[in-house]
Amino acid sequence: MNHLWKKAGALLLTAGLLTSILAGCGNNNNGSSEASKETESKANSSASTSSGAEAGNENFNETGFPIVNEKVTLSFTYVKSANMRDLNENAMFQKLEETTNVHIDWQYAGDADWPEQKSLLLASGDLPDVFFGSNTLKDMDIMTNLDYFVPLEDYIDKYCTNLQAAYEAEPIMRKMITSPDGHIYTLSRKLPLRPKGCDVPFINQKWLDNLGLEMPTTVDEWYNVLKAFKEQDANGNGDPNDEVPLTGCGMFDWIRYTNAWGITDSLEENLLALDQKTKKPVFIPADERYKECIEFFHKLYSEGIMDQEFCTQDGSMADAKLKNEEVSRVGTGIAWEVKSATNPHSDEYVVMPPLAGPNGDRYIRGNDATIIYGRNEFTVTTACEYPEVAMRWADAYADDDISVQSYWGPYGEVLDKADDGTITFLDPPEGKNGDGWYWEVTCRDHGPKYISPETEAKIVLPEGSGDGAKLECDEIIKDFVAEPYPLVNYTEEQMDEISKLTVDIYKYVTESWANWIVNGGIENDWDGYIAQLNQMGLERLMEIYQEALDSYNSAS
Repeated sequence: MNHLWKKAGALLLTAGLLTSILAGCGNNNNGSSEASKETESKANSSASTSSGAEAGNENFNETGFPIVNEKVTLSFTYVKSANMRDLNENAMFQKLEETTNVHIDWQYAGDADWPEQKSLLLASGDLPDVFFGSNTLKDMDIMTNLDYFVPLEDYIDKYCTNLQAAYEAEPIMRKMITSPDGHIYTLSRKLPLRPKGCDVPFINQKWLDNLGLEMPTTVDEWYNVLKAFKEQDANGNGDPNDEVPLTGCGMFDWIRYTNAWGITDSLEENLLALDQKTKKPVFIPADERYKECIEFFHKLYSEGIMDQEFCTQDGSMADAKLKNEEVSRVGTGIAWEVKSATNPHSDEYVVMPPLAGPNGDRYIRGNDATIIYGRNEFTVTTACEYPEVAMRWADAYADDDISVQSYWGPYGEVLDKADDGTITFLDPPEGKNGDGWYWEVTCRDHGPKYISPETEAKIVLPEGSGDGAKLECDEIIKDFVAEPYPLVNYTEEQMDEISKLTVDIYKYVTESWANWIVNGGIENDWDGYIAQLNQMGLERLMEIYQEALDSYNSAS
């Protein structure tokens, strides 16, 4: 993904940087206010041109189905997972084509190849009709190429009854896609039946029982438990040295533990958190509470309680320890869903309630807008001859029934819908689990989907697995969920400035984090570290974040 970072900057793609710990990223193309005005003018011109095409399209039906009398083909570019089937073989998409009379020419890209392909497409202007899915275009891609994209607000208001209803029921869905220039260039989605919290802490209950230990409730109690796991052959196999009390892979895994120190809800892309008391942006690695947390974890590392490869290993290496076949080797960790993360020893693990930190804080990261809500799900380009057709197709995709099937799978294959509207789940094929199966037969998180509360109430999730298991975990942690950081909008100028400021800042932060966890010394280095961050532009960075948050909060 490094190629894309060099094009798009560090703002939205920091995940890869932090995962690799020491990797850097480059700058995006510079913009100016004059360029922004020119781009907006082009976008408005595109909207006028599209309206003209619409007016002369006698094949097009403004309401009802089919959308067009004679079949129309639209090209969609989508970054699909490796195991996902061709969507044209999907029963739901086949039915959608029959209903709309719109054929989709899916132009697939893989995760590894897409960054370079995207850069070439945007550089050449050789565009599809639609970019589909939030994993295809990011904010920076859109804001720095506005002349490629059609403003959508008039089409929404004129043709998209499903989207209108969704935006009326959930105003945040329209708010998060309204750009600072007032236009809408892309559509949003809301995922159904999501837990309130994420990054669930878990612990090996069998190890606790083996050693006669109680569930820890504070970070000090947790330390004592981890120390016992390390020293007392917690898994009971006779080898006192094969236990890994705490594992993970890099700064992203580690930063979840700052919850107990009162810093929570890290917005992964930028290490930003919403202070739960002041409601102001907090740059986590520059907060005094971060320093205290580092000191605690250095203690764990220096005593061999924390995985000695925590700072350097990737996710597959951490998973290998967690999923060791012979015997459970891991005491605690953090996961999205505990049962699947701890298989084949999932019967040994339970959710660990949030720990109280030195000041009594007990938080769980809230599901932010990138988990429940999302934008950049459907972006119409100026290459599209019939944007009105594309938008009516998107509105059909946002229908309750289609959204249900596009998220979990087609009726008759994955789901069963009873005459009273109740929706239940069929058993996955042998050898497959629910989550993996859903990603195989659907676009899952991607696309402009919305499911009404009335339909959600009729969905019966399977117990003990997949989305049902996530909600079961949520019952334990939901009372501690922090208010999430909103998915704010940035102007092109703000994005450009952020990308320039964060290149050096992120690199310095991750290098310092790894050094302090392993070698200690944060107390002595702290003042110089903060001074260096400010010299790199941290104060200005926080001003921009505050400006964007204020603008978001003041918008209707």
